Amino acid sequence: MKFYVDYFGCRSNQAEIQEWILELENAGYMLTSAVEEADFGILNTCSVTEKAEKDIFRYINKVYHKADTRWVITGCTVSKEKARLRERYKNYCFFDNKEKENLVESIKELFPVEDNIVYHSAFRSRIFLKVQDGCNFRCSFCIVPSLRGKSRSLPIAEIVKKARHYSALGYKEVVLTGINLSSYGYDIFPRENLLNLIKELKKIKALEFIRLSSLDPRYIRYSFIKELSLIKKIADSFHFSFQSGSDHVLKRMKRGSKTLDYKKILDHFHRFFPEANFGADILVGFPGETEKEYLQTFEFVKQGKLNYMHLFPFSPRRGTKAELMEQLPVPVVRDRLKKLKEVNKEKRIEYRERFIGKALWGILIEEKDNYSMVITKNFLSVRVPPTMGFKRRKVKVKILRVINENLCEGEVIKQPVRRSRVRAASGGVRRTQPISPGSHIPNQ
Repeated sequence: MKFYVDYFGCRSNQAEIQEWILELENAGYMLTSAVEEADFGILNTCSVTEKAEKDIFRYINKVYHKADTRWVITGCTVSKEKARLRERYKNYCFFDNKEKENLVESIKELFPVEDNIVYHSAFRSRIFLKVQDGCNFRCSFCIVPSLRGKSRSLPIAEIVKKARHYSALGYKEVVLTGINLSSYGYDIFPRENLLNLIKELKKIKALEFIRLSSLDPRYIRYSFIKELSLIKKIADSFHFSFQSGSDHVLKRMKRGSKTLDYKKILDHFHRFFPEANFGADILVGFPGETEKEYLQTFEFVKQGKLNYMHLFPFSPRRGTKAELMEQLPVPVVRDRLKKLKEVNKEKRIEYRERFIGKALWGILIEEKDNYSMVITKNFLSVRVPPTMGFKRRKVKVKILRVINENLCEGEVIKQPVRRSRVRAASGGVRRTQPISPGSHIPNQ
């Protein structure tokens, strides 16, 4: 029985999709990249912004509703709009964020399969591993805590077990994700923390890189940065949830941080990771944002140590405190967003140009007839001449030129020793073509 997957939103949504794929394939289901071939589809949704939610309804209407495929739809939009979705799409199955924990078992009941062949689709060359869910903070603009609940962390032993399984399948890079990754372990007794988790994961020999998704500045301490720098497997690209470069805006957001804190964090990271790629979420057009406050953010990102930004226009979400605040005119928000996008492009190109002529380690993630693609340890996308048979392997590439703010060109100067393919206990592994649903994901 074949299934198709797609998702919107954050890396946690992507991590969930990847885990469901592996579990379903181990149960005898086969992933397909063609929706018309699928017996059923899975969609993981996002409601972090009003636009994301509208895109989901539009996508369902224009794509999914026209197909004969039955759909299993889950995620934040279902938690928020379950009754509305059920009324509109009566032949689909909906699971909110609490119910998604048993999604695979529910799918087995809805779409039983007798095939005992184990499939592996090579969905990605980098595996996303969700280690934490939920958030205990109540930022004035954010709806996610009401949809995901309080912070919950997986035990370290369970995470290590999953990571060992992924590495046995051939994945060389694991990306740790969570709704608030930095809060990992604070809900566990006895208390754990993200650094201890990383120290356990680094012991897995087959893993080459451990990459961290977005870090909350409220949890970052000097000692964390210093000890992190001693772990050679840590990928030197770091993304922070900053949101603004204005103290007054941060106070209205109820972020509990100041721009001075952000500058210290970036200074410390730059000291221990001098060539790392630093990025941050920046929310543009928060209610009441004055021209002076906007310029403070503009100068913070233009003059500071950030190399890129994920820019989001403010979107009022029902039930949040920011929804009741006075909104800025749409043209003002668009103009500010446009100016920051120009700075973002400049900083992305400037950072990539620093590495022209240099050699960087990376993972070969894509093989085509006329080119291959490598993601470097500091998260640069590098197009290289065809290098077949080494997907997921660690390679060293020399950066030759910068094509645009997202892409470099280079050449592979060191390849790994080719190893035999992992086989399943059932006697074989069948592979389908990987799909690329990442067009809906706003994060790097």
